[in-house]
Amino acid sequence: MKNIKLKKFAYSPGYCDMRGASHSACLMKNEDGKWIITASDREHYGEPRVITTYAVTDEAAAEFEAFILDNNVPSLARRLKSKTFATDYSPWSCSIYLDTGSGGSKDYDITQYRIYSPRDKKLLDELTRRFEALKTDKISETYAEKE
Repeated sequence: MKNIKLKKFAYSPGYCDMRGASHSACLMKNEDGKWIITASDREHYGEPRVITTYAVTDEAAAEFEAFILDNNVPSLARRLKSKTFATDYSPWSCSIYLDTGSGGSKDYDITQYRIYSPRDKKLLDELTRRFEALKTDKISETYAEKE
């Protein structure tokens, strides 16, 4: 994983969405080449989505990238599917987008309904903790139209 670089990381926590809740966040570089996290949150169908953008330092993004690559987090996408399923719940998920060099890329989707070992679960907990800790200064907060 020598020349591999993180392009984007998207995360959605698990939540009950019977009322139309929606939550997600994405780490990526903006048009100026600076790392940001854009979070989208809504608690109910009748409410607009709140779009919040946070600054992320280059150092913090590099540490997060190193954590993902050093711990081979993308390998978690290969875990077997579980038989668990809930119809009134949105499962947590994360997607890792990697630049593999020479214009190539590879995407990995890690989802809740898979069979994870206790070690995998600790790794996922640490991944989530590190992702949430990336947010520094709030750059903006806007409201999207009601859907």
